[in-house]
Amino acid sequence: MDFQAYQRAFTARIRDPKAHPRPPGAPARRMKVYEELLFNNLEGFLLACFPVCRKILGVRRWSRLVRSFFRDHASHTPYFRQIPEEFLRYLQDEWTPTESYPAFLPELAHYEWVELELDTSNRDRDLPAHDPAGDLMAGRPLLNPVLRVLAYRWPVHRLSPRFKPDQTPEQPTFLMAFRTLEDLEVHFTVVNAATARLLSLLQERPGLTGADALEILAREMGADAPAMRAHGEELLADLRHQGVLLGILR
Repeated sequence: MDFQAYQRAFTARIRDPKAHPRPPGAPARRMKVYEELLFNNLEGFLLACFPVCRKILGVRRWSRLVRSFFRDHASHTPYFRQIPEEFLRYLQDEWTPTESYPAFLPELAHYEWVELELDTSNRDRDLPAHDPAGDLMAGRPLLNPVLRVLAYRWPVHRLSPRFKPDQTPEQPTFLMAFRTLEDLEVHFTVVNAATARLLSLLQERPGLTGADALEILAREMGADAPAMRAHGEELLADLRHQGVLLGILR
């Protein structure tokens, strides 16, 4: 075999030992070291990010899933830290689940991955000039840049080995996930649809004042504008207290 053909045979054996023979001249004992080492390292990175997925699936289904990812997915990055993101891409775009796997698995994996993404983010490294105590209604609220507004079909924050629904709930689940500036801890909070939409408006249109965003939200929801303004002002203050809003842009 030429060198490249040998490489392809060698890596094919590592990815799927049951389906591919050892390349000519590769001792079985040494080949097995590579097979186990690479798979175990890969699984270790995934276990650190997706512990709930692993608990719900159990050892056998989890191992089959990791093996299929290892065998079938062509990663777009060489960085170990991004292996969980590649696994998530595989579940969302390439994986064909069988009936033995829960339908909520891709959403649960995304929910677990978000914590890693926020924990390792550097989006708060260069904050724009802002006033932490500024008027959130009259000024332009500055969102915590390490923030995600999330919407799921499944109640991902409640899933566990004891709670595995097989029917999609009528109402979606909205969450805000963010990392605080002070203690650098990632927090997940369940929010209602109105709060999720308000945060999305402030993300999509950073030129809006707090009052502007609440007026738009009232129109979209068909709600009473003065009541929305009064409730929204309290909500904005609470979001600042939690660390979701950092003040207003100067």
